[in-house]
Parts: sequence; C-alpha cells; structure tokens
Amino acid sequence: MYKYILLLVLALSTTACTGVSKVKERYHRAPFEKEIKKGDYELTLYSINYPLKYEEKIKFYNDFDILMRKLLVYDSTINIMYSEKLKDDIIHLKNSYILPEEVAFSKSASELSQVDRDSIDKKVTIKLDEKIGRTQYYLNKQVYFWKKIMMSDKKFNSSINYTELDKEKLVLQMEDKRKKLFKIVEQVELNLILKVEEPYSNNKNEYWQEKNVYIDRSTDLTPKVFKEEGYLYLNAVQEKDVKKIMGNQLKFDSKIVVVENKLYNGYTVTDGNYIFFYGGKYRVSYYDGYNLKIKIKDVSLEDLLTIDEEFLIDDFLNPKSYKERQDK
Repeated sequence: MYKYILLLVLALSTTACTGVSKVKERYHRAPFEKEIKKGDYELTLYSINYPLKYEEKIKFYNDFDILMRKLLVYDSTINIMYSEKLKDDIIHLKNSYILPEEVAFSKSASELSQVDRDSIDKKVTIKLDEKIGRTQYYLNKQVYFWKKIMMSDKKFNSSINYTELDKEKLVLQMEDKRKKLFKIVEQVELNLILKVEEPYSNNKNEYWQEKNVYIDRSTDLTPKVFKEEGYLYLNAVQEKDVKKIMGNQLKFDSKIVVVENKLYNGYTVTDGNYIFFYGGKYRVSYYDGYNLKIKIKDVSLEDLLTIDEEFLIDDFLNPKSYKERQDK
C-alpha cells in the first residue's frame, strides 16, 4: 500500500513540476524566434573617448564626419557609447553650430566682456599691435582664430584691419560645414548609448519628477537616469540598487539600460525594456535559449572606420530591422 502511495505522490510531483516548467518556458519564450536564432550573443559597445582640449575636439569632429560618411555609404551601423560631455556639446552645436569654446570668437568685438577677452587671449597668443585700438585688436584675434580653424587659403595678415564682415564669412563657413555634418548624421542609423559616469546624485533635495514612473526613493541614483529616454550605461551601480533593479523596484523610461555592477552578468526584461548587467559574476538570462552578453571596448574614431557591422544592442527590440539587414 505504501508503495502505491509513494508512486502516486511521485507522479503528481512530476506532473506539477512539468506544468510549472511549461508555464515558465511559455512566459520566457522570445517573441523574435523567427528572426533571430537561439544561441550566445556578444554585444560589443564601442566606447569613444571625447577630448577635453578644444584643438582635439576639432580633430574629433573632422574624424566623426568621415565616420558618418562611411556608415552612410556602406549603409551600416554600430553600437557607440559616448560621454555626457559629448552629449552637451552636441546639443550646443545643434542649437547654434558653435562649440562653447567658440562663443567668444563669434561675438561682436565691440561687445566683448572682460571674460570673453581673457578667453580669446588664452587661445590666441599671436602678437599684434595694440595701438590699433582694443576693439580692432580683438577683432583681428577673432579673425585669426577662425582662419586657423577653417584652414583658410588666405593667410592671416597682421597688418590688415579686418572687419566684422570678414569674421562673419568665416563663422558662416564653419556653421555650413557643421550643418552638413548633422544632415549626414540624421541619415545614419546610429545606436548610441549614453555613459553616465556618476549615476549617483549628490543633491539630496533634487526634485523627483515624472509621477507616472515609479522610483524607489531610498536609492541615491540621480532622477535623470530614470527619465532619460535614450539608451543608457550606468557606471558602478551599487549592489543594493542592482538587486532593486533585478526585483523590478526601479523602473526606467529608457528601453535599454546597461548596469555596470559586481553582482550580475547577462540581462533581464521588464515591461518590454531590456536591462543588461555587465561585470558581475552571476549569470542571468530572461529568454529561453538566448544568452546575451555585453562587451565594452575603448576605441578611437579611426578604429571605428575598420569595424564591420555586428549585432546591435537593440536588435532584440527590433528583430525585423535585424532581419532586413541580414537579407540585404
């Protein structure tokens, strides 16, 4: 009798386990199985170094122009991780086509403040005759600056008193060059991931916005990372917050968030958003048969010119786009 009871218990246990297994498998079944085969996928994020010095920034944007043209011609794209400083400068360029360091050089020479003049003197050390008057002195320095940046065919002549029109023509040339760059950028399918180096807020009184997004206020993560809609990389996230993210206690507007941490490695999916974990020791996966791993590689823009197209970090969000690229 005992034997039959034991067999019945085992049978019921097996049935129950099988049922749970099927439900779990059904719940974690990838919606992109038709477009992307099961397997191990390494998603490389190419981290580009954005310079701090102005002269190096000019070279950076020249190289960036070349890279965008190459991607456009070959109809290809890659995962690019960029800094918050680059984002700030790009926003500034989109609004005025002038970098922050160039603002003083685009102003009317007669309206320069002492701060502007100090900035000009710091960047332009060429010796000029100060007897020509302060306004003309700084106007000539402004023209020298733009001629040097634009690599003008007509060399700067220190004996000439340049006009505001001379300067305006040079500024317009630079603006036109950058307008063309942005037109190219708009045509290229870029996968950009913003790297937040310091994701923790130092201001405890910072206002928590976006009430429709649930935020655990016990975290010190800055509110902006929850409201950012572009793809994100959060540097050195604390273990307590990693556990909250895994437990669906912290939610992001961004469709893709990469969390650098010491706990997990892999990915999970929350409300259709992908959370990638990078740097941890415990492997986690969400969809059955799909093991996704993040790899970070520091590169220069010149390096990116030689990189062939690989898996994009959002291919699993947009499997049809991935399939279309493969069918080309």
